[in-house]
Amino acid sequence: MRIELMLNKNNVPEATFCQVESEFTRRMAISWPDALVRVRLGGSNEISVLGGIKEDKQQVELQLEAMFDEAEDWLEQPNYDM
Repeated sequence: MRIELMLNKNNVPEATFCQVESEFTRRMAISWPDALVRVRLGGSNEISVLGGIKEDKQQVELQLEAMFDEAEDWLEQPNYDM
C-alpha cells in the first residue's frame, strides 16, 4: 500500500513541514508497517491511498484528522522571544 500526503506549500513553513512529515510517517507505520509513506509539498492539501481497500483510506483520513486535532501535543511552536 502507498500513502501520500500533499500539503499546500504556501501554508506550511519548512520547520512545520518536517514535524508533520515525521509525525504522519510515525502514525502510519503503527497501523501499516509495510506501507510506503510519502509527505510532500504541492499546490493543495490532498491525501491518497493506493493499493488499499476503501476502509484503509477512511482509517488514514481519521488518523490524519486525529493527528491535527492533537497537534498542540507534538507540534513544536517556534520561540520568538528575544
